[in-house]
Amino acid sequence: MGSLSPLLPASPRMLPHFFISVLYALFSSLFNLIPEHAKAHLIKSGRAQDFQSSSWEEVDYEIRNVLNHHGRYWWHTTGYVLSLLLQEAGYTEHAQRRILNFFGRSIAPHLGVANVPGEKRWPSFMTDNHNPIELSWDWHTGKKAPSVRFSIEPVGPNAGTQVDPDNQSADALFRKVLMRALPNTNREWFDHFDQALAPDLPPKGCMEGHPSKIFYAFDLSEEDITGKAYFFPGFKARSTKQTNLQVLAQAIRTAPHCTDNEKLGAFRMLEDFAQDPSTPPLEMDMLAIDLVRPADSRLKIYFRTRETSFASVRQMMTMGNRITTPSLEAGLRNLRQLWDGVLAQTGVPDDTPLPAANHRTGGILYNMEFRPGSTAPNVKVYIPARHYAPSDWHVVTALNEYMYGINGKSELPMRTYIETLRKVFTSDALQQRGLHTYIACSVQSGGELRVVSYMNVQSENFATA
Repeated sequence: MGSLSPLLPASPRMLPHFFISVLYALFSSLFNLIPEHAKAHLIKSGRAQDFQSSSWEEVDYEIRNVLNHHGRYWWHTTGYVLSLLLQEAGYTEHAQRRILNFFGRSIAPHLGVANVPGEKRWPSFMTDNHNPIELSWDWHTGKKAPSVRFSIEPVGPNAGTQVDPDNQSADALFRKVLMRALPNTNREWFDHFDQALAPDLPPKGCMEGHPSKIFYAFDLSEEDITGKAYFFPGFKARSTKQTNLQVLAQAIRTAPHCTDNEKLGAFRMLEDFAQDPSTPPLEMDMLAIDLVRPADSRLKIYFRTRETSFASVRQMMTMGNRITTPSLEAGLRNLRQLWDGVLAQTGVPDDTPLPAANHRTGGILYNMEFRPGSTAPNVKVYIPARHYAPSDWHVVTALNEYMYGINGKSELPMRTYIETLRKVFTSDALQQRGLHTYIACSVQSGGELRVVSYMNVQSENFATA
């Protein structure tokens, strides 16, 4: 025992984690709990010292009897990638375990059936291949540690079948789970917009080009998990024979803390821009709110345009020159550099559109964000890497050149992001496109870009050897 004493944890509070680590190293039965793609990387190293306990392995052990085979699929795929991103982003082990426990117990059971042959899957609008979850890596402006988030659509086990053709049961159950898991969630705005944007009869089918009714997202900080909710106004608009913008306007103007029209200057700017004859048609897709006190929440309206030139990006970001600041002009110059890199558009004139992509998610997505009292919104563009980038590896290279070449930042966060992708996905998959859905950019003070990478975890592209 004397020779083992240096390995024993100094604090009794660490004993459970220590014994789990020892058990994983000693017993092959527990080793089999690790998914094949994770196990392969450990075996591939050929060195016992490379096998170390991780937060994912500890939580995997704790929830081993919690999930059915569908839930374990989502835990072993997206949950595994989430754990790598949290680790590489620099979250503490305590925060990693807390977030992974939340994901394993409250999220994985509510993502529907496994993405395997023979299963009837719900055609979620979350991603183009209908995965009901999307991960994101927030680079911020490159001056502080990155953070990780994810978005989901709750999906029931029988969604899309004759038993539950319109996925009606999943959201009601998930709301109860969410309130138990995150009891500080504030529902004042949620309840208002849920009622204001719900049609009189339960919507059916794909009136909006998709059947999804609601999304949730979660910002993951070192200390807390904060939820967001995303509503689709199109179903209410169709049932009342109004436009999506008219439905949104009524919902916003009757929301708590928004009834004073003088506090909605930013929203009035959007209305004016949308109705301007020189503005191309705007497809109002979603309204998002933070699940916090209304006084602290943002309103975000997501809209899409089929115009894809950089000139159209400038028009949207400035709301038709309604927003003109030195910071925005500097930011647009930076955005053009990143746009050129991600989409291979260097030297292409501003008014030249991207190649045609005849798809429901074609064109370019934006959101305009504001709080009650704001006079102008902050507009974010989602560079459509999924449809227009040459490959995912090209996207990674372009991010590297922008974040740590042009901006001259430290290379460490980029290296960890690259290594995470290399660990998980095959080289062939990275030479194609589809893992990165969007590269989102918003202009911050001084013209710096806040950059976010959105990722669709496609398990069929995992490296398994």
